[in-house]
Amino acid sequence: MTHFHLKWALVAQSLLLASAACAQSLDTDRLKALEQKFSQSLSQIEQLQKRIAELEQRQPATATTSVSATSNPTTNALSSSTPVNARVDHLEVTVANLANSLAKSPTDVGLQLHGFMDVGYARANGNAPAYDKSGFRLGTFDLYLTPQLGDRVKGLVELAFEYNHDGVLATDLERLQLGYVVSDQLTLWAGRFHTPLGYWNTAFHHGAQIQTSITRPRFMGFEDQGGILPVHTVGLWMTGKFDTRLGRVNYDAFAGNSASLRDGTLNYNAAGYDHQDPAVGFNLGLSPAALPGLTVGLHGMQHKVNSTVAGAGSNGLVNLQVMGGYAFFESSQWELIAEYYQFNNTDLLGTAGTNTSTASFVQAGYQFLERWTGFARYEKASLNPGDPYFSLMNSDGGGTNYTTRYGSSYTQHTLGLRYDLDPRSAIKLQAEQIVDEGNANRPVNWLRAQYSLRF
Repeated sequence: MTHFHLKWALVAQSLLLASAACAQSLDTDRLKALEQKFSQSLSQIEQLQKRIAELEQRQPATATTSVSATSNPTTNALSSSTPVNARVDHLEVTVANLANSLAKSPTDVGLQLHGFMDVGYARANGNAPAYDKSGFRLGTFDLYLTPQLGDRVKGLVELAFEYNHDGVLATDLERLQLGYVVSDQLTLWAGRFHTPLGYWNTAFHHGAQIQTSITRPRFMGFEDQGGILPVHTVGLWMTGKFDTRLGRVNYDAFAGNSASLRDGTLNYNAAGYDHQDPAVGFNLGLSPAALPGLTVGLHGMQHKVNSTVAGAGSNGLVNLQVMGGYAFFESSQWELIAEYYQFNNTDLLGTAGTNTSTASFVQAGYQFLERWTGFARYEKASLNPGDPYFSLMNSDGGGTNYTTRYGSSYTQHTLGLRYDLDPRSAIKLQAEQIVDEGNANRPVNWLRAQYSLRF
């Protein structure tokens, strides 16, 4: 029997019971207690109905029939000639069994584990930096959990396993968020989260299978891989959305520990701040009602970044200030993403003053023949070498660091093709050319391949 019929069968039986009880003057307290139990069971049905329906769509028809039959309280109901008191007793037992059945039903699926994984191949044609090697590569094995307690309390835990450029396996707790849903317009988070800048960083992050291309825009690389942006934050974040006449407005506001530079690498300071000036930022987007699929927005953040380089005497304190905008459009065939970042960084210890730099990218993807997607991306970073924020990134105490490349200006062109084996796995090919000031402006051509999936 369907859940709709189940609920109304219970209602009909309750009405019949109530009328008979009035006729025979049943005990008032007993009826109130029964009504309360019945109301609680109906509430459980209301809350679990959607989840049961979703599970039934994935179950064989025989299993669905079996579950419905065993949970039908009218299957073993007493006849109408049974004394009312006995029927009340029977209904009490039925309601109790229904509650126990719902508690142990397939809707209680436990804490599900999800994740991403990928493997790849890359080959350079040109004078590639020594730290960017050709050959087969193990990508990121990423696991995440989304515990939820009731309608308001929830969490998100993401753990990533990946190899660095020296082949050493690193484990990183990418996200650890505890959240509370105040309303549809406001959710509060605390912990480590993806910094809500632009579109790409929160939409894809470690999900290689869900992003169209193989690689991220290079200046948006992760901190431990030479990125120039603090793409993680440890602190507080509030986010939400609401509808207006113009369209849907999405917003983010956050505050957390300011990042620091340690031997040329950004550190998001999960264990605490170096000083008491917090990082703050925002992201504000609009999805116009008149243009379905389009989102445009503004974003910005400010950090007070403390820099140290072991044995090099290159210390500094920089006020990192980033402002920019972004646009995202998606239809049944097209995907367009564009982001712009302007750095206005002020030297707080030296005499470099305020320096301006920019970084941006545009990516377009077009789906054809159902499973094929062609894509292209252009990206450019013009980073002021006199800015201590970037110059300290290129000072790693004499070692070999990813940031020797990422802290410098560059231009990159990317072309690629993606084939979806099924909705959860994809094969991608990507060709790119990089002209990098950090590599004496010598162009390097790369051919990359990747097999990625999610589960």
